[in-house]
Amino acid sequence: MRVLAVLACFIAFLATGAPDLRNGIAAIVNDSVITYQEVEDYTFEAVDVLKRTYARNQPEVYRQKRVETMTDGLEQLIERQLILDDFKALGAQLPEAAIDGEVNDRIRRTFRDRVTLTKTLQKQGITTEAYRKRLHDDIIVNIMRQKNVSSAITISPTRIEHFYATNQQLFKVDDQVKLRMIRLDRSEGNSAGELLSMSREIIRKLDEGTTFAEMASVYSQGSQRKEGGDWGWVDRTILKKGLSDSAFTLQTGQRSGIIGLSSEDNGSYWVFEYDKSGQIALGRKYSDKDVFVEATRFDLSTGGEPPTPQEVYLMFVEDRRDARVRPLPEVREDIERNLMAMERGRLHKKWIERLKAKSFVTQF
Repeated sequence: MRVLAVLACFIAFLATGAPDLRNGIAAIVNDSVITYQEVEDYTFEAVDVLKRTYARNQPEVYRQKRVETMTDGLEQLIERQLILDDFKALGAQLPEAAIDGEVNDRIRRTFRDRVTLTKTLQKQGITTEAYRKRLHDDIIVNIMRQKNVSSAITISPTRIEHFYATNQQLFKVDDQVKLRMIRLDRSEGNSAGELLSMSREIIRKLDEGTTFAEMASVYSQGSQRKEGGDWGWVDRTILKKGLSDSAFTLQTGQRSGIIGLSSEDNGSYWVFEYDKSGQIALGRKYSDKDVFVEATRFDLSTGGEPPTPQEVYLMFVEDRRDARVRPLPEVREDIERNLMAMERGRLHKKWIERLKAKSFVTQF
Protein backbone atom coordinates (compact mmCIF):
# COMPACT_ATOMS: atom_id res chain seq x y z
CA MET A 1 0.00 0.00 0.00
CA ARG A 2 2.90 2.32 0.78
CA VAL A 3 4.32 1.80 -2.72
CA LEU A 4 0.92 2.57 -4.25
CA ALA A 5 0.71 5.80 -2.30
CA VAL A 6 4.24 6.87 -3.23
CA LEU A 7 3.72 6.12 -6.92
CA ALA A 8 0.41 7.97 -6.85
CA CYS A 9 2.19 11.04 -5.48
CA PHE A 10 4.96 10.65 -8.06
CA ILE A 11 2.42 10.58 -10.90
CA ALA A 12 0.61 13.60 -9.46
CA PHE A 13 3.87 15.56 -9.33
CA LEU A 14 4.69 14.60 -12.92
CA ALA A 15 1.35 16.03 -13.99
CA THR A 16 2.38 19.40 -12.51
CA GLY A 17 5.57 19.39 -14.55
CA ALA A 18 8.22 18.25 -12.09
CA PRO A 19 10.54 16.14 -14.27
CA ASP A 20 13.32 16.15 -11.64
CA LEU A 21 11.30 13.63 -9.65
CA ARG A 22 11.95 11.05 -12.35
CA ASN A 23 15.47 10.73 -10.95
CA GLY A 24 14.07 9.98 -7.51
CA ILE A 25 14.80 6.60 -5.97
CA ALA A 26 11.94 4.11 -6.15
CA ALA A 27 13.87 1.18 -4.65
CA ILE A 28 17.32 -0.07 -3.69
CA VAL A 29 18.27 -3.69 -4.37
CA ASN A 30 21.59 -4.63 -2.77
CA ASP A 31 23.96 -2.04 -4.30
CA SER A 32 21.70 -1.10 -7.27
CA VAL A 33 19.27 1.81 -7.46
CA ILE A 34 15.95 1.75 -9.35
CA THR A 35 14.68 5.22 -10.22
CA TYR A 36 11.17 6.37 -11.04
CA GLN A 37 12.46 7.13 -14.53
CA GLU A 38 13.30 3.46 -14.96
CA VAL A 39 9.85 2.47 -13.73
CA GLU A 40 8.25 4.92 -16.15
CA ASP A 41 10.35 3.66 -19.07
CA TYR A 42 9.69 0.01 -18.19
CA THR A 43 5.90 0.51 -18.11
CA PHE A 44 5.68 3.00 -20.99
CA GLU A 45 3.95 0.72 -23.52
CA ALA A 46 1.38 -0.61 -21.02
CA VAL A 47 0.62 2.88 -19.71
CA ASP A 48 0.27 4.19 -23.26
CA VAL A 49 -2.44 1.59 -23.94
CA LEU A 50 -4.22 2.65 -20.75
CA LYS A 51 -3.95 6.29 -21.75
CA ARG A 52 -5.55 5.70 -25.14
CA THR A 53 -8.28 3.58 -23.54
CA TYR A 54 -9.27 5.54 -20.43
CA ALA A 55 -7.63 8.98 -20.19
CA ARG A 56 -10.23 10.98 -22.10
CA ASN A 57 -13.51 9.53 -20.81
CA GLN A 58 -12.48 7.87 -17.53
CA PRO A 59 -9.57 9.90 -16.11
CA GLU A 60 -9.93 8.51 -12.59
CA VAL A 61 -9.87 4.92 -13.88
CA TYR A 62 -6.81 5.80 -15.94
CA ARG A 63 -5.03 7.27 -12.94
CA GLN A 64 -5.77 4.22 -10.78
CA LYS A 65 -4.75 1.70 -13.44
CA ARG A 66 -1.58 3.67 -14.20
CA VAL A 67 -0.56 3.54 -10.52
CA GLU A 68 -1.29 -0.20 -10.40
CA THR A 69 0.69 -0.81 -13.61
CA MET A 70 3.70 1.17 -12.38
CA THR A 71 3.56 -0.58 -9.01
CA ASP A 72 3.63 -3.95 -10.75
CA GLY A 73 6.42 -2.67 -13.00
CA LEU A 74 8.49 -1.66 -9.98
CA GLU A 75 8.06 -5.12 -8.48
CA GLN A 76 9.17 -6.70 -11.75
CA LEU A 77 12.26 -4.47 -11.86
CA ILE A 78 13.11 -5.46 -8.29
CA GLU A 79 12.77 -9.15 -9.16
CA ARG A 80 14.86 -8.62 -12.27
CA GLN A 81 17.68 -7.01 -10.29
CA LEU A 82 17.58 -9.79 -7.69
CA ILE A 83 17.97 -12.35 -10.49
CA LEU A 84 20.85 -10.43 -12.06
CA ASP A 85 22.60 -10.18 -8.69
CA ASP A 86 22.15 -13.91 -8.12
CA PHE A 87 23.74 -14.63 -11.51
CA LYS A 88 26.64 -12.32 -10.61
CA ALA A 89 27.06 -14.03 -7.22
CA LEU A 90 27.55 -17.34 -9.01
CA GLY A 91 30.59 -15.85 -10.72
CA ALA A 92 29.04 -16.50 -14.11
CA GLN A 93 29.58 -14.35 -17.18
CA LEU A 94 27.68 -14.02 -20.43
CA PRO A 95 29.81 -14.24 -23.59
CA GLU A 96 29.57 -11.29 -25.98
CA ALA A 97 28.81 -13.81 -28.75
CA ALA A 98 25.53 -14.68 -26.99
CA ILE A 99 24.48 -11.02 -27.03
CA ASP A 100 25.49 -10.68 -30.68
CA GLY A 101 23.36 -13.71 -31.48
CA GLU A 102 20.36 -12.24 -29.68
CA VAL A 103 20.78 -8.90 -31.46
CA ASN A 104 20.82 -10.67 -34.81
CA ASP A 105 17.75 -12.71 -33.88
CA ARG A 106 15.87 -9.55 -32.87
CA ILE A 107 16.85 -7.87 -36.13
CA ARG A 108 15.53 -10.82 -38.15
CA ARG A 109 12.30 -11.09 -36.16
CA THR A 110 11.46 -7.42 -35.69
CA PHE A 111 13.61 -4.93 -37.53
CA ARG A 112 14.59 -6.67 -40.80
CA ASP A 113 18.00 -4.99 -40.88
CA ARG A 114 20.49 -3.20 -38.63
CA VAL A 115 19.75 0.22 -40.13
CA THR A 116 16.09 -0.05 -39.13
CA LEU A 117 17.12 -1.14 -35.64
CA THR A 118 19.39 1.89 -35.28
CA LYS A 119 16.72 4.31 -36.48
CA THR A 120 14.14 2.77 -34.15
CA LEU A 121 16.44 3.07 -31.14
CA GLN A 122 17.19 6.69 -32.02
CA LYS A 123 13.46 7.51 -32.13
CA GLN A 124 13.03 5.93 -28.70
CA GLY A 125 16.06 7.76 -27.30
CA ILE A 126 17.90 4.50 -26.58
CA THR A 127 21.61 4.14 -27.25
CA THR A 128 23.03 1.01 -28.84
CA GLU A 129 24.98 0.33 -25.64
CA ALA A 130 21.81 0.58 -23.54
CA TYR A 131 20.02 -1.76 -25.94
CA ARG A 132 22.82 -4.34 -25.72
CA LYS A 133 22.72 -4.04 -21.90
CA ARG A 134 18.97 -4.70 -21.95
CA LEU A 135 19.46 -7.79 -24.11
CA HIS A 136 22.35 -8.89 -21.88
CA ASP A 137 20.05 -8.73 -18.85
CA ASP A 138 17.15 -10.41 -20.72
CA ILE A 139 19.34 -13.38 -21.57
CA ILE A 140 20.56 -13.74 -17.98
CA VAL A 141 17.03 -13.55 -16.57
CA ASN A 142 15.83 -16.21 -19.02
CA ILE A 143 18.79 -18.48 -18.18
CA MET A 144 18.16 -18.16 -14.44
CA ARG A 145 14.41 -18.72 -14.80
CA GLN A 146 15.06 -21.84 -16.84
CA LYS A 147 17.49 -23.08 -14.22
CA ASN A 148 15.41 -22.29 -11.12
CA VAL A 149 11.84 -22.62 -12.39
CA SER A 150 11.16 -24.24 -15.76
CA SER A 151 13.63 -27.10 -15.50
CA ALA A 152 12.23 -28.05 -12.10
CA ILE A 153 8.67 -28.60 -13.35
CA THR A 154 7.32 -32.09 -13.85
CA ILE A 155 3.63 -32.87 -14.15
CA SER A 156 2.89 -36.54 -13.60
CA PRO A 157 0.00 -38.39 -15.31
CA THR A 158 -1.43 -39.08 -11.85
CA ARG A 159 -1.61 -35.37 -11.09
CA ILE A 160 -3.37 -34.68 -14.39
CA GLU A 161 -5.89 -37.45 -13.72
CA HIS A 162 -6.52 -36.19 -10.18
CA PHE A 163 -7.13 -32.64 -11.45
CA TYR A 164 -9.55 -33.96 -14.06
CA ALA A 165 -11.45 -36.08 -11.53
CA THR A 166 -11.79 -33.25 -9.01
CA ASN A 167 -12.66 -30.48 -11.48
CA GLN A 168 -15.29 -32.05 -13.71
CA GLN A 169 -17.26 -28.80 -13.86
CA LEU A 170 -14.43 -27.20 -15.84
CA PHE A 171 -14.84 -29.69 -18.66
CA LYS A 172 -18.60 -29.58 -19.14
CA VAL A 173 -19.77 -28.43 -22.56
CA ASP A 174 -23.35 -27.60 -23.55
CA ASP A 175 -25.27 -28.89 -26.54
CA GLN A 176 -23.32 -28.22 -29.72
CA VAL A 177 -23.94 -28.25 -33.46
CA LYS A 178 -21.36 -28.57 -36.22
CA LEU A 179 -22.40 -25.57 -38.26
CA ARG A 180 -21.84 -24.15 -41.70
CA MET A 181 -23.27 -20.73 -42.46
CA ILE A 182 -23.68 -18.40 -45.41
CA ARG A 183 -23.91 -14.72 -44.50
CA LEU A 184 -24.97 -11.94 -46.86
CA ASP A 185 -25.05 -8.27 -45.90
CA ARG A 186 -25.58 -4.85 -47.44
CA SER A 187 -21.97 -3.67 -47.12
CA GLU A 188 -21.64 -3.51 -50.92
CA GLY A 189 -24.74 -1.37 -51.31
CA ASN A 190 -27.13 -4.26 -51.93
CA SER A 191 -30.75 -3.67 -51.08
CA ALA A 192 -32.71 -6.00 -48.81
CA GLY A 193 -34.56 -7.25 -51.90
CA GLU A 194 -31.28 -8.11 -53.61
CA LEU A 195 -30.07 -10.03 -50.55
CA LEU A 196 -33.29 -12.04 -50.47
CA SER A 197 -33.14 -12.65 -54.23
CA MET A 198 -29.56 -13.91 -53.93
CA SER A 199 -30.56 -16.14 -51.01
CA ARG A 200 -33.35 -17.71 -53.06
CA GLU A 201 -30.88 -18.32 -55.90
CA ILE A 202 -28.48 -20.03 -53.49
CA ILE A 203 -31.30 -22.23 -52.17
CA ARG A 204 -32.25 -23.18 -55.74
CA LYS A 205 -28.66 -24.31 -56.43
CA LEU A 206 -28.54 -26.21 -53.15
CA ASP A 207 -31.76 -27.99 -54.10
CA GLU A 208 -30.13 -28.94 -57.40
CA GLY A 209 -27.29 -30.67 -55.55
CA THR A 210 -24.52 -28.08 -55.12
CA THR A 211 -22.90 -28.56 -51.72
CA PHE A 212 -23.41 -26.00 -48.97
CA ALA A 213 -19.64 -25.64 -48.54
CA GLU A 214 -19.22 -24.79 -52.23
CA MET A 215 -21.96 -22.16 -52.14
CA ALA A 216 -20.54 -20.64 -48.96
CA SER A 217 -17.05 -20.39 -50.47
CA VAL A 218 -18.51 -18.50 -53.45
CA TYR A 219 -21.24 -16.29 -51.95
CA SER A 220 -20.77 -15.90 -48.20
CA GLN A 221 -19.53 -12.55 -46.87
CA GLY A 222 -18.72 -14.07 -43.49
CA SER A 223 -15.23 -14.54 -42.07
CA GLN A 224 -15.40 -18.32 -42.67
CA ARG A 225 -15.89 -17.99 -46.42
CA LYS A 226 -12.55 -19.60 -47.31
CA GLU A 227 -13.46 -22.57 -45.10
CA GLY A 228 -16.76 -23.08 -46.89
CA GLY A 229 -18.68 -21.32 -44.12
CA ASP A 230 -17.43 -23.84 -41.55
CA TRP A 231 -17.87 -22.63 -37.95
CA GLY A 232 -16.90 -25.99 -36.48
CA TRP A 233 -18.55 -27.09 -33.26
CA VAL A 234 -20.47 -24.20 -31.65
CA ASP A 235 -22.61 -23.94 -28.54
CA ARG A 236 -25.49 -21.56 -27.97
CA THR A 237 -23.24 -18.76 -26.72
CA ILE A 238 -21.20 -18.32 -29.91
CA LEU A 239 -23.86 -16.62 -32.06
CA LYS A 240 -26.46 -14.01 -31.24
CA LYS A 241 -29.24 -15.76 -29.36
CA GLY A 242 -31.70 -15.16 -32.18
CA LEU A 243 -29.42 -16.98 -34.62
CA SER A 244 -28.60 -19.73 -32.12
CA ASP A 245 -32.32 -20.33 -31.58
CA SER A 246 -32.63 -20.97 -35.32
CA ALA A 247 -29.50 -23.11 -35.59
CA PHE A 248 -30.42 -25.39 -32.70
CA THR A 249 -33.84 -26.23 -34.16
CA LEU A 250 -32.07 -27.96 -37.08
CA GLN A 251 -31.34 -31.68 -37.05
CA THR A 252 -28.22 -33.36 -38.43
CA GLY A 253 -28.06 -32.90 -42.20
CA GLN A 254 -30.77 -30.24 -42.21
CA ARG A 255 -30.43 -26.69 -43.50
CA SER A 256 -32.46 -23.64 -42.66
CA GLY A 257 -34.58 -21.47 -44.84
CA ILE A 258 -33.76 -17.79 -45.23
CA ILE A 259 -33.08 -16.04 -41.93
CA GLY A 260 -32.96 -12.24 -41.83
CA LEU A 261 -31.52 -10.02 -39.13
CA SER A 262 -32.24 -6.35 -38.54
CA SER A 263 -30.75 -4.24 -35.71
CA GLU A 264 -32.38 -1.25 -34.03
CA ASP A 265 -30.67 1.89 -32.73
CA ASN A 266 -31.07 0.84 -29.08
CA GLY A 267 -29.14 -2.41 -29.64
CA SER A 268 -32.17 -4.69 -29.83
CA TYR A 269 -32.66 -6.73 -32.98
CA TRP A 270 -35.14 -8.79 -34.96
CA VAL A 271 -34.61 -12.22 -36.49
CA PHE A 272 -36.95 -12.99 -39.39
CA GLU A 273 -37.77 -16.44 -40.77
CA TYR A 274 -38.95 -16.85 -44.36
CA ASP A 275 -41.12 -19.64 -45.74
CA LYS A 276 -40.26 -21.83 -48.74
CA SER A 277 -41.72 -19.30 -51.14
CA GLY A 278 -39.31 -16.69 -49.78
CA GLN A 279 -41.98 -14.69 -47.95
CA ILE A 280 -41.44 -13.49 -44.39
CA ALA A 281 -43.43 -15.57 -41.92
CA LEU A 282 -42.19 -14.98 -38.39
CA GLY A 283 -40.19 -12.37 -36.53
CA ARG A 284 -38.59 -12.71 -33.10
CA LYS A 285 -37.32 -9.68 -31.21
CA TYR A 286 -34.37 -9.77 -28.78
CA SER A 287 -33.01 -7.09 -26.48
CA ASP A 288 -29.48 -5.70 -26.60
CA LYS A 289 -28.73 -8.25 -23.83
CA ASP A 290 -29.84 -11.13 -26.08
CA VAL A 291 -33.05 -11.64 -24.11
CA PHE A 292 -36.11 -12.81 -26.07
CA VAL A 293 -38.76 -10.06 -26.10
CA GLU A 294 -41.59 -11.05 -28.43
CA ALA A 295 -42.60 -12.99 -31.52
CA THR A 296 -44.72 -11.64 -34.38
CA ARG A 297 -46.32 -13.44 -37.31
CA PHE A 298 -46.64 -11.45 -40.50
CA ASP A 299 -49.63 -11.61 -42.83
CA LEU A 300 -48.62 -9.85 -46.03
CA SER A 301 -52.00 -10.55 -47.61
CA THR A 302 -53.32 -7.49 -45.77
CA GLY A 303 -50.99 -5.29 -47.79
CA GLY A 304 -48.54 -4.43 -45.03
CA GLU A 305 -44.89 -3.64 -45.76
CA PRO A 306 -42.53 -6.48 -44.80
CA PRO A 307 -39.53 -5.68 -42.57
CA THR A 308 -36.24 -5.22 -44.40
CA PRO A 309 -33.28 -7.27 -43.13
CA GLN A 310 -29.77 -5.83 -42.94
CA GLU A 311 -28.20 -9.28 -43.05
CA VAL A 312 -29.37 -12.63 -44.37
CA TYR A 313 -28.21 -16.08 -43.24
CA LEU A 314 -28.49 -19.66 -44.43
CA MET A 315 -27.45 -22.41 -42.01
CA PHE A 316 -26.56 -26.07 -42.37
CA VAL A 317 -26.05 -28.44 -39.41
CA GLU A 318 -23.62 -31.23 -40.27
CA ASP A 319 -23.81 -32.93 -36.88
CA ARG A 320 -25.06 -32.51 -33.32
CA ARG A 321 -23.90 -33.65 -29.91
CA ASP A 322 -25.58 -33.36 -26.54
CA ALA A 323 -24.18 -31.67 -23.46
CA ARG A 324 -21.35 -33.73 -22.03
CA VAL A 325 -18.17 -33.79 -19.99
CA ARG A 326 -15.17 -33.72 -22.32
CA PRO A 327 -13.20 -36.97 -21.92
CA LEU A 328 -9.73 -36.91 -20.39
CA PRO A 329 -7.82 -37.66 -23.64
CA GLU A 330 -9.47 -34.61 -25.20
CA VAL A 331 -8.38 -32.22 -22.42
CA ARG A 332 -5.17 -33.83 -21.15
CA GLU A 333 -2.85 -31.38 -22.93
CA ASP A 334 -4.86 -28.37 -21.73
CA ILE A 335 -4.73 -29.63 -18.14
CA GLU A 336 -0.99 -30.21 -18.37
CA ARG A 337 -0.40 -26.69 -19.72
CA ASN A 338 -2.53 -25.16 -16.95
CA LEU A 339 -0.83 -27.18 -14.23
CA MET A 340 2.57 -26.23 -15.61
CA ALA A 341 1.62 -22.54 -15.54
CA MET A 342 0.39 -22.87 -11.95
CA GLU A 343 3.54 -24.73 -10.91
CA ARG A 344 5.72 -22.21 -12.72
CA GLY A 345 4.05 -19.39 -10.79
CA ARG A 346 4.47 -21.20 -7.46
CA LEU A 347 8.15 -21.99 -8.03
CA HIS A 348 8.87 -18.47 -9.30
CA LYS A 349 7.30 -16.96 -6.18
CA LYS A 350 9.32 -19.22 -3.85
CA TRP A 351 12.51 -18.47 -5.78
CA ILE A 352 12.05 -14.69 -5.54
CA GLU A 353 11.21 -14.99 -1.83
CA ARG A 354 14.51 -16.85 -1.29
CA LEU A 355 16.41 -14.16 -3.18
CA LYS A 356 14.75 -11.39 -1.16
CA ALA A 357 15.50 -13.18 2.09
CA LYS A 358 19.25 -13.06 1.42
CA SER A 359 19.30 -9.59 -0.16
CA PHE A 360 18.87 -5.99 0.86
CA VAL A 361 15.67 -4.57 -0.67
CA THR A 362 14.15 -1.21 0.25
CA GLN A 363 11.25 0.54 -1.47
CA PHE A 364 10.64 4.25 -1.00
